[in-house]
Amino acid sequence: MEEAIITTSWDDGHPLDLKLAELLRRYDIPATFYIPIDNVERVCMGAGEIREVGASFDIGAHTYHHRNLRRLSSEEAEREIVEGKKGLEEIIGREMKAFCYPMGNFNDVIIDMVKRAGFIGARTTKLFTSKVKDPYEIGTTITARDYRSTFYARQSRHSLKSRDYGLFFFTLKKRLLLRCWERIAIETLKYVMKNGGVWHLYGHSWEIEENDDWERLTSVLIEIKELAQGARKVSNSELMERCAGKV
Repeated sequence: MEEAIITTSWDDGHPLDLKLAELLRRYDIPATFYIPIDNVERVCMGAGEIREVGASFDIGAHTYHHRNLRRLSSEEAEREIVEGKKGLEEIIGREMKAFCYPMGNFNDVIIDMVKRAGFIGARTTKLFTSKVKDPYEIGTTITARDYRSTFYARQSRHSLKSRDYGLFFFTLKKRLLLRCWERIAIETLKYVMKNGGVWHLYGHSWEIEENDDWERLTSVLIEIKELAQGARKVSNSELMERCAGKV
């Protein structure tokens, strides 16, 4: 059986990431925090707060201003990628290996920019995946918020595109497209523990606060701690390193 791997990632660099980091530490959950230097959409952590999170967790780049790269000129997009990486490295004092596309928007040109900037991989916002085919298009399994079943149905196509047929039919059999996010998280975790692959939860601390989902998140973290005792727990950067070695 393929090895079971557990990872989580959290986007946007909101100050509530400090609360989230404490929760993850409590349950010994691996995580990568993708942080822009200056988020144009909402408040972002300052340098001291970023260093505090980075003392215990992997940090990944999320551009400088958290802008949709596909809406920028090539020069602007590359500047966002390069300057975001440089800014975090100056704050944290270590190399940034992992990148996350803002809003999940990217194309082949942007992927090439990410490679040229020196990143070893990049995370997308694709859901319902448990296999990694390309370290620069890493998907996730579930996100920590509820969506309509029609959204989940559209996202489930990523299982088919990655030839993850087992997970695709599992989600149909369990009627997971009709379930709340924490039920999807727990059931897919059980699937990966039984069948191997990568289980990847991602989310946003500000969104968890807006939806009053801290209790639900805690219940999922408890399940991870109990169900995933035999799994390999890694950060996104570690996952990307493993994947890059297989390409």
